[in-house]
Amino acid sequence: MTWRQVALASLALIIAFGVRWWWPTERAPASLPSLPDPRFDYTLENFSARFSNDAGELELLVSGPVLVHDSASRTATLQQPRFHFEPGGNDWIGRADQAHFARAEDLLRLEGNVHISKALPLGATVLTAELLQHDRRARTISSDQPVEIRRPGTWLRAGGLRMKLDEDHIELFNDVHAQLQTAR
Repeated sequence: MTWRQVALASLALIIAFGVRWWWPTERAPASLPSLPDPRFDYTLENFSARFSNDAGELELLVSGPVLVHDSASRTATLQQPRFHFEPGGNDWIGRADQAHFARAEDLLRLEGNVHISKALPLGATVLTAELLQHDRRARTISSDQPVEIRRPGTWLRAGGLRMKLDEDHIELFNDVHAQLQTAR
């Protein structure tokens, strides 16, 4: 065999492999093995969490005996929660029958016998409702259901409220009723 024959055979092989490389195939792509579902449900006992804002300042403490996570809805339910909004700031402390954390929306929904209070020099301000929602992004607490606020000498009832935590401001709306005692 001469060097020309070897060169022609090598060239023919290179052309054959090149054409085969570019030629479309009818084969199905190799399937990947199925991986386990990374979503899972879990239950935590004696749960407590600390939430901070972007500046690293503590803005919410939450605790409760049992937290149950549902992977399908991406919601965690906390039984008998205790919470503290704005520790060292506005200092609203409270409890409820249940709390639901919506992870995608950064919301804390408090349900059933919701009771929050703030100690003041003239007496505590106590807010009660069946439903309150805390939005960490907007820094508000709101409800579109009846609420009641009590202070020494003052009683307020309304169909809803919006509390702005940064401004320590409460706005009542829908059928507001009040009873005030005058000082003697």
